[in-house]
Amino acid sequence: MEPSNKQFRKRNAILACLRCSHDHPSAESLYTQLKAEIPDLSMGTVYRNLTLFKKQGLATSVATVNGVERFDGNTEPHVHFIC
Repeated sequence: MEPSNKQFRKRNAILACLRCSHDHPSAESLYTQLKAEIPDLSMGTVYRNLTLFKKQGLATSVATVNGVERFDGNTEPHVHFIC
């Protein structure tokens, strides 16, 4: 079964939102930002796509802060500081 355009629309929106973010968002914050634009978006869809992006090298997991994983859409070499 081939993914529908709706699935690609969600995937592309999640990746675009991640790449535009400079604060290393969590899956929950990406979901919150996109939910108004994509009412049928689920947390599962966000998590599955973030896992896919990591496997494809389109995103990285930069840290777990207070038990919440944070992501970065910038895969170019750069440093991260935690205060």
